[in-house]
Amino acid sequence: MLRIPFMLRVCCLILALSLAGSAAVRAAPFEFSASAKKSFDQIVNNASASAATQLKKNYGELQSLQKQDVGMDTKISALRYKNQENDTLIRKRIKDIDKSKIASLEGDAAKAKQRYQPLFDLYNTQRSQLSLAKAAKNKELTSIMNTKVEVSKIAVQAAKKDISAKEAAVKKAKADATAKTKAVRGILDANKATESRIKAAKSAASHTKKLFAAESKVLLQTVRSGDAYGTSSSLSRMLVHIRQILIYKANMHYYETQIASVIAKAEAKLKSY
Repeated sequence: MLRIPFMLRVCCLILALSLAGSAAVRAAPFEFSASAKKSFDQIVNNASASAATQLKKNYGELQSLQKQDVGMDTKISALRYKNQENDTLIRKRIKDIDKSKIASLEGDAAKAKQRYQPLFDLYNTQRSQLSLAKAAKNKELTSIMNTKVEVSKIAVQAAKKDISAKEAAVKKAKADATAKTKAVRGILDANKATESRIKAAKSAASHTKKLFAAESKVLLQTVRSGDAYGTSSSLSRMLVHIRQILIYKANMHYYETQIASVIAKAEAKLKSY
């Protein structure tokens, strides 16, 4: 598999965030066109002092909150990218838990089998010869082969015991690795519920964003018609929407920090092995 250099990944991230930020600046923030701003300023000039102050304050706050919205998107995207990368890396490392240890033990077992195979072959040959001697009713040869078989039998039993011990060590190492893998994955599984909460918050933010966009059209209509009350009411509703969007996104960012904490906990667990 082709490995992407770390600095290249960083550059790609910066570029992606830059493009995402630019797209958000172009699409998300609402701002009056020159003609609409002129109409809005006219409404402000014709309004009472308190109403004019409130209109300017609300419009200024709307611009400020929209900038916060774009900034929050960048923070969420950066943290999410980092979490996804760290999650991928740790899951890859999970697959390698005790991999070298197991390979070494498997090698020991295989070498033992290979080392003892000539003994097993000799033992089988001697047993065959013993059977032939018995069949021939050759007492002297039977006695000789029986002695050889008994001597080899002791060695074979010791060899099989050694192989069994090595195979048991392999089995235990694999079981231990499986338990360790399950433990780390169990920690990471806690993020599934958090991912669902992020999805819900994202959906709610998207829905509210549509309400915000729809209200922005209402605002433009009231501004162009010179409706001071309608303009003030529409601005207030847009502020309610953008504040709610920021709450959803603050929750999303918080959830991403929770995911980061879980990944860090899983990382610490993995390092303890």
